[in-house]
Amino acid sequence: MKEIKCTIIQDVLPLYIDEVVSQDTKEMVDQHLQYCEKCQKEYETMKSKLYIPAENKAPMIKKINKKWRKKKVTISIVSVFATAIILLGAFAYVLYYEKVIPYSKNLIKIEMQNDNQLVSHYYGKSYASVNETHPTPLEIDGEKKNVSFIYYTKTIADSPSRNLINNEKRQNEEEYIFPLAESEKIDAVYYVDFDVEKITAGKDSWDSILKRAVLIWEK
Repeated sequence: MKEIKCTIIQDVLPLYIDEVVSQDTKEMVDQHLQYCEKCQKEYETMKSKLYIPAENKAPMIKKINKKWRKKKVTISIVSVFATAIILLGAFAYVLYYEKVIPYSKNLIKIEMQNDNQLVSHYYGKSYASVNETHPTPLEIDGEKKNVSFIYYTKTIADSPSRNLINNEKRQNEEEYIFPLAESEKIDAVYYVDFDVEKITAGKDSWDSILKRAVLIWEK
């Protein structure tokens, strides 16, 4: 059970002493007094010194009840806002957090069409985005080649698991067409995830990325 603040317990002690609280509130105070020495002393002091004339008892009770209701309303509002923030965060995660789709020969195939246009065929159930680089000159086995890197991503909202939940068993083929001006320059295409910001910051390099990449097409 969540610990109740001493200030709240002390606010209801007058009602507790007069035995005009609900059974749930009584149990809450009973439990708190068992381990809180500070509130025990406050309780004993109130019990021995508190005196409320009969004609003033009702207004006093109304005042305390009003204060208690305000605290409950404040707690409720805070709880609603906290829940809304958590739900919003979960919603954003589901829709926007992207994860790299692992490469598979049966999942992605690249071909050069007759008009020298490179096209990537994706046979998975769904994806969120495709990331591709401009032709980058790199030395491979002692030969200079213009290399393009590519990878697909998915989110929880766009993933095979979502399709299973929706009982969608169809398999789609989607095409990504490389810009024609770049297609004519590209000598090889590799599948690998990359972070341009890390490369710009000097924390990674295209040569390092090439070492962990998978060759999926070459001229």
